Amino acid sequence: MLEEGIKQRIERLRLNLLEKSRSFMPRIDRPRPIPLEEIDDLREVGAPGGKCAVIDKSIEDYVRADVLRSAAQKTLGSDSLVFLDLETTGFSSTPVFLAGTVFEHDGAMRSLQYLARDYSEERALLGLLDQFMSRFDTCVTFNGKSFDMPYIRDRAKYHGVPLGASLEQYDLLHVARRRWKDRLPDCRLVTLETHILGRRRIGDVPGWEVPCIYHDFVHTKDARRLRGVLRHNLVDCISMAQLFISLAEAA
Repeated sequence: MLEEGIKQRIERLRLNLLEKSRSFMPRIDRPRPIPLEEIDDLREVGAPGGKCAVIDKSIEDYVRADVLRSAAQKTLGSDSLVFLDLETTGFSSTPVFLAGTVFEHDGAMRSLQYLARDYSEERALLGLLDQFMSRFDTCVTFNGKSFDMPYIRDRAKYHGVPLGASLEQYDLLHVARRRWKDRLPDCRLVTLETHILGRRRIGDVPGWEVPCIYHDFVHTKDARRLRGVLRHNLVDCISMAQLFISLAEAA
């Protein structure tokens, strides 16, 4: 009986201490889900194939229109150019969900990002992107001859979207390799940013995470992490414009 009473007292003490410890534990507040509509400069646009979202931003703080025009005239003989970068859900035969562009409009530098808010909006994205690109003479990409442009053609064929834009292709990767392959460890865009543009990305979303983040957004509609993907894509486009200018100045 004495032993049993001791056991009961020990158990009551244990439970009492456990209850007190819980009162000192900090409460963990989960971040509030962010709806896509709270992303700055986002609007919905319609197309014959449906609708998608567009994020329209000024990038005057990063690229000067007059400097880009001068570089384009020197390199291409024309200042009618657009920079393009895609984000996809995989490497082959999977949807494009984001197409970022950088261009000059009325003497100001702007960015347009076409975003499919779910898989069904890819068709509209492709149609709107093609309509927009047809305004320019040259499309500037980074590895676009091997990836971006064939990818657009394949996905447009899959959806039966006719492509009317016929642009000259200027692939910065090939030009950068010819210029700097003997000076740099490699010619990845992030390497060129470090050694040629003189900056490093901080807090950037790794490319391998991008598809997972998008799939998660489609299922949860929480755009918190998707904002990082939008920024990653925008920085890619801005870096291409800055690299284009650097190549022209170094010629």
